[in-house]
Amino acid sequence: MGGRAAAAAGGLRRAPALRRLRRRAAAILWIELLVRAAGPAILVMLLYAVLAVFGFGGSWLWLGSLILALAVLGFDVRRLRPPTASAIDRRIEAASGMAHRPLAVLGDSPATPGELSAAIWAAHVARTRATLTGARAGWPAPVAAARDPFSLRLLLLLLLATGMIAAGTDIWPRLTGAWTMPPWPFAGPTIDAWITPPAYTGQGPTLLVPGQPVTVLRGTALSVILDGSRDAIRFGGAPLPGSVTGADSRRADTLITSSGTLTLGPWWHRLARFPITATPPAAPIISLDRVIPGPATARLAWHVQDPYGLASLSARLTPNGYPDALPESATLPAGDNKATLDLADSPYDGIEESLTLTAKNLAGMTARSAPQSLTLPPVPEHDATALLLRMIRQNLALTPAQAPAIARQLHNIAAGPPSAIGFAVDVQLAALAQGLSLRSTSPAGAVARLLGLIRQIDAGPDYAPRAALARSSQALLNALEHGPPDSATLQRLLAQMQQALAQHLQAIRPAADGAPAQHFDTSALDRMAAQIAADEQAGRVAKAQAELAQLANALQMLQNAKPMTAAQAAAAQAAASAAAGLTQLIQKQSGLLNQTAQGSATAAQQGQLRQDLQGVQATLESAGAAHLPGMQDAGTSMQAAQDALSQQNTGAAQSAEAGSIQNLQKAAAALQRAAQQSLTLGPGGSDSPAPDSDLPDGNGEDLQVPGLALPGSNPADAIEQEIMRLDANPNLPAATHQYLHRLLSPDQ
Repeated sequence: MGGRAAAAAGGLRRAPALRRLRRRAAAILWIELLVRAAGPAILVMLLYAVLAVFGFGGSWLWLGSLILALAVLGFDVRRLRPPTASAIDRRIEAASGMAHRPLAVLGDSPATPGELSAAIWAAHVARTRATLTGARAGWPAPVAAARDPFSLRLLLLLLLATGMIAAGTDIWPRLTGAWTMPPWPFAGPTIDAWITPPAYTGQGPTLLVPGQPVTVLRGTALSVILDGSRDAIRFGGAPLPGSVTGADSRRADTLITSSGTLTLGPWWHRLARFPITATPPAAPIISLDRVIPGPATARLAWHVQDPYGLASLSARLTPNGYPDALPESATLPAGDNKATLDLADSPYDGIEESLTLTAKNLAGMTARSAPQSLTLPPVPEHDATALLLRMIRQNLALTPAQAPAIARQLHNIAAGPPSAIGFAVDVQLAALAQGLSLRSTSPAGAVARLLGLIRQIDAGPDYAPRAALARSSQALLNALEHGPPDSATLQRLLAQMQQALAQHLQAIRPAADGAPAQHFDTSALDRMAAQIAADEQAGRVAKAQAELAQLANALQMLQNAKPMTAAQAAAAQAAASAAAGLTQLIQKQSGLLNQTAQGSATAAQQGQLRQDLQGVQATLESAGAAHLPGMQDAGTSMQAAQDALSQQNTGAAQSAEAGSIQNLQKAAAALQRAAQQSLTLGPGGSDSPAPDSDLPDGNGEDLQVPGLALPGSNPADAIEQEIMRLDANPNLPAATHQYLHRLLSPDQ
């Protein structure tokens, strides 16, 4: 019986279930041993992680921490001993909650032989076997407290969480830089990585710093040179195609189209990491601040924000309520924020339009402003045919699909115009109607051609002469703009301009009853052209450019000359007389100021100057300039000077006289600005604004050319010369010189 009991016990020990249970228990014991051994090394790594998130990590500190952790781990691993069979059984008994070490019974035998003892032992083994049916190996038990009695691990975990919160967005750069191996004492691989932004940014290449994030535009070129290593170059996890430049050198280039990380070296030994964020280029931000419509113009002001620079800026006008209307567009200066649109050719006068600005930057991105509405004032027409054609032109531009019906209207007008027009206009109008009917002329082309016919009707006999004057004037300006022409060329261009000007003047004011034709003395224009050529020859470029702009303005005004009415001629004559009177009055007041400084001026002399001022004021009223700035203040200053002279107060008299001169200067400047708006071509006389004027005497009706100001027509120049002549007198007191200096510099 004892033999049967021993055999039963041995069979249980060799049962497959018990063997598996013991293997699991042995594995759990090994896990606990390894964790216990790795505890100090884990604490070292946790301490370095805390330093890293607070910004104190570094390649050498990382290497030192790694060596220390490996040393501590190696020391503890060497002290490990495999678990014994007894320890394995004790683990099973403890995990299963068994008392009295039942597994030991399976390997034991009765101490006293005998049948009774064998039977008792067999019963005891059977009872023990029954208790082992629920045996288990359990799970690894926490062993950190055994090696960390002061709970340093919890403190380090708390510091790690605090550091991650404090680092914020810098957490990733700190961590990636903290786990980079340091360069070894011997020569290692070298890395050169740089980015080149797109050309439209105007920026050059920029070197990348390992671990430092960078934000770039899509389309930026990335270049990497790795020297001394065969490790892979990857961006966004994919290897970059490159070229081998040496035995252990390579180069890779690519265009960045998405965000990613440039990595060099395997994950266990990163040579460098470059986090790169790619952003798309931004479109411009444009706003149309204001639109101020005027006669055939529109003044615009806008605001554009763009980091790359504008490639183009344009304006587009479309009539409201007409989706098929012909659009109008104009190119605006990309480097400015305001402009004036010339809408003289627009067919949409009197109709509400929407104005939209379109901006395109160098990156190819486009933005549009919110539309603003404007309405150009209607263009008055005095000719019945021109008025009818302007209405037809507008209808054609608004509804191009109605071109066949509009062509029939043009045929009818060509056959029977409402007013007398030239035969050439009749023929051109009929040809235009035929082309529009046969669709050989587009609606846009017909709109442009109708504008020319309307202007031809308005100009009448002056149409061809004005065009000839424009061509000859432009030829002269082009020759002067591209360097000084030779004398023969200059004389030829001047002769052509003079001939065209004479024909233009004759067309707008033909000779009456056989009287000689009116001629315009062009000697002033000739001298201006010769002066421009001389300045260009001498290298005075800025002066020549200013004179060229003045000549261009004069020629443009001559092209737009119109007959002056009798009332306008009388007003111009009065303005010239008033300008001469102002000049003489300032000269007399300056002389009296000199006498006051010498003590010889009288109140009666100042009173006479007041009377002269009243005469000039009356002349200004007849010229329509009764409220010229400075005139009233000049009278007040003269009264104050007269009172001071009567009281023998020389200082107060000088101050008042200087004030009167300054106010007279202001009035003369205002009169000059008004005179620049019109130039009288006709009878001169003793009251002309400039005694040496180049404007000749003549017969017939005067002409008005707005905006033209030829040299010698500025009374303020003569005033300034007189003040400078007085200031040159060394015998004047210092106070008088100060007054004169104030007159020469009124803004001070």
